[in-house]
Amino acid sequence: MAWTDSRLRTGGARKLRTTAALTGVLMVFGGVLAGCASPGSEGVTIRFVQNKREVIGYFDKLITQFEAEHPNINVIQDNNEGGFVPSLVRDSPPDVTTRGWNYASGDFARKDVFEDLSDLDVAAQIDPAAQELVAEWGEPTGGGTPALPYSLTAAGVIYNKDIFQEAGVEVPTTWEEFVAACEEFEAAGITPIYGTYKEPWTVAQGMFDYTAGGLLDVSGFFAELQEEGGDYSADSDVTFSNTFDVMTDPMNFIMEHSQEGAASRGYPDGNVAFANGEAAMYLQGPWALSEIEKANPDVSVGSFPLAMTDDPEDTRVRVNVDLALSIPAGASHPEEARQFVEWLFQPEIINGYNSDNAAFSTLKDAPPQDDERIEGLNEYVTTGRYYQGASTYPPPSIPVPNHLQTYVLGGTADALYATLDAEWRRVAERNAARGAE
Repeated sequence: MAWTDSRLRTGGARKLRTTAALTGVLMVFGGVLAGCASPGSEGVTIRFVQNKREVIGYFDKLITQFEAEHPNINVIQDNNEGGFVPSLVRDSPPDVTTRGWNYASGDFARKDVFEDLSDLDVAAQIDPAAQELVAEWGEPTGGGTPALPYSLTAAGVIYNKDIFQEAGVEVPTTWEEFVAACEEFEAAGITPIYGTYKEPWTVAQGMFDYTAGGLLDVSGFFAELQEEGGDYSADSDVTFSNTFDVMTDPMNFIMEHSQEGAASRGYPDGNVAFANGEAAMYLQGPWALSEIEKANPDVSVGSFPLAMTDDPEDTRVRVNVDLALSIPAGASHPEEARQFVEWLFQPEIINGYNSDNAAFSTLKDAPPQDDERIEGLNEYVTTGRYYQGASTYPPPSIPVPNHLQTYVLGGTADALYATLDAEWRRVAERNAARGAE
């Protein structure tokens, strides 16, 4: 079944056209442009929509390097991601885009918004397991590769190394060891886990996704649900209620071993509290690391994947395709765009980016991450032992994080799963009706 339910941002944007003779100021309403060529410079100008504001400066430097090596190509970095959909409507898409590859990205792919990049030389250098993460969200009607994954972020359990060492606790490699570690910390008067359940997304990203990914074939589960189409119901062979019930006890254990008052603590609270040693573990991804170190530059942390069984070989880590590169169909300068994409995938460029940004390269045989804060996840990423979060598969019209927050604030797991079944059935029936029109 091809899902069509999505919420596309439609922020205003002006149509951007660039020629070699342009001498004015380039503007996109609400956007930030960087890396512009000097007035009067010769050559082709391509527009590069880059969605991560924290790496604008990093890509500025890469663009400068690329332009020096390709004097006939000028690159404009445009950070107005909200203008992407209007640019499609106006038939003036950017030449290259980056985005986190997820449900909405897959929706674009299924609507043939992007060019097939399978013929690029660099496509053969991508780890097939990483490329499969892109394919899981949907493929163009004629097949092909709508995006090349550039950066994976891996999220596990961030832990305070000093607290572990002082308490004599080893990093757990099985669920039984994790349970024992929590009990040892409590016996020593140490809070095992810092919870930030005031913000629904943290419940989804951490406790829910980790337990689901460690116990279930997440992508296989959602593939079966989609195959059901409009026939999906509570009586289907595979449902949230009859599949996710194995997660109930582990989720309850995690909540019971979080600090008192976790329901009133948000993400900023968690970063500061964990940085100051108020808990041994924190279920968060690498995006929290810089905030933790801002609060306490001297804190020593590492990361490990949460094992959900008693066989270490079962352990996997949650990942996001944090950046994927695409070339929209109808791009003004597709050949120059392809040159830019090929250049960005050079090993020294892509591996350098990921090394510097606490992420993992998608290339075959990429060097391991040497950042001690996340090097404990190397083994799992380099061998493809990972999964995408279960909370990210349903369409945005199913507010999974909100339902999870209801659960952690006093609801029951049975009610949570029944709600997810009902929500999925509602969307499946609506999409089936649309497809029949």
